[in-house]
Amino acid sequence: KNPRRTLSASYKYDIEQLGESQNSFITDNILASLLRRSPNNQLTMVKEFKSIYEHEWFNGFSSTIGFINRNHYPLGETNFVFFENGLQKYNSTLITSELIFNTRFAFNEKFVFGEFERTSMGTKYPILELKYGYGKKDIFNSDYEYHRLQFGVNHWFNVSSIGWSKYLIEAGKIWGVLPYPLLKLHEGNETWVFDDFAFNMMNYYEFISDQYLSFYYTHHFEGLFFNKIPLLRKLKWREVASIRGLTGTLNEKNQQYNVAYLNEYNANSFMFQVNKPYFEAGVGIENILKIFRINAMWRLSYLDHPNILKFGIMGTMQLYF
Repeated sequence: KNPRRTLSASYKYDIEQLGESQNSFITDNILASLLRRSPNNQLTMVKEFKSIYEHEWFNGFSSTIGFINRNHYPLGETNFVFFENGLQKYNSTLITSELIFNTRFAFNEKFVFGEFERTSMGTKYPILELKYGYGKKDIFNSDYEYHRLQFGVNHWFNVSSIGWSKYLIEAGKIWGVLPYPLLKLHEGNETWVFDDFAFNMMNYYEFISDQYLSFYYTHHFEGLFFNKIPLLRKLKWREVASIRGLTGTLNEKNQQYNVAYLNEYNANSFMFQVNKPYFEAGVGIENILKIFRINAMWRLSYLDHPNILKFGIMGTMQLYF
């Protein structure tokens, strides 16, 4: 348990919303259905086998090696249509077999332990994470060979007497000619629930890249302004502000392979490249009844895209101390 060694295996056959963040509601959650702002019509059936070994070298520094085999099946009227050597190609399924190697470093990280699970209590130092995946063709009927590399930094810190800040930076690159479900579908959010790890004003499948850089910065003012107003000081409400940005590219080979889905080539399609940076920002109130946070969000770029939300009010629940 300390240092930690884990070996795990899992199998699932379930419907997924590709392009969701790791923090979003699972697709069959009742709240995810009730709080959606658009039809739930972009789902994919996924069959996945995964085996992972995690080795913690010392507290806060760990490495992971694993194998993932995934089958993607289109649902409803959706088809996988791609162009290879100028010829149209229909796929009834997409199969990948991927070896993963991850390293995570969080100096002086604290945990609460259970028998099998543990919860991170965080660290005051930046958390660094490096992820590498290698997809090999023809292993368990896999269709594609590729490499993917991702690096992330997550850090929170105090800002003198005016509160505390948190930032997330992520950069990644994918090598290989791949269909859009295997490229970087930037994390959107089509619910009214605020998600720290998603672009809350972005639709699912709206932006796609094979090379990208994203950032998220939020500042919690801890009552810096509200404490000057007697009623708000008594309620203990706190102010928060955030901004998120993204830039990315899609190489020419991937553009041609996915030409049926890119709006640049097909005006009826819904996917776009990040030809210029995408931005969104928001302000909010947290610590409402010690469990609620309400955010007002604005989309600052790509305002001409169809079926988008330029402004929205979103909420979330979390415990405040």
